[in-house]
Amino acid sequence: MPPKINYGKITKLRLILAQKGVTQTQLAEASAVEAYLISQLCSGKKTNIRMETAKRICFALGCTLDEVFGDDEDEYDDDDSK
Repeated sequence: MPPKINYGKITKLRLILAQKGVTQTQLAEASAVEAYLISQLCSGKKTNIRMETAKRICFALGCTLDEVFGDDEDEYDDDDSK
């Protein structure tokens, strides 16, 4: 059996970058946000950023704040009928 590979935490930002074919470096340049901060956000090491920074990242990606930084809908679903 092959060993399991740990790819790290999959964040919404990391998924969006993969879907759009955009690298962290390209996002950093397009959003004028430091590459180290983009890296920390993608890895989940940093979760709090200024609203202005979040807006610049979203604008560069063509996404909404909720799409990139919002909570998953299912995580807070109170519907017990499932």
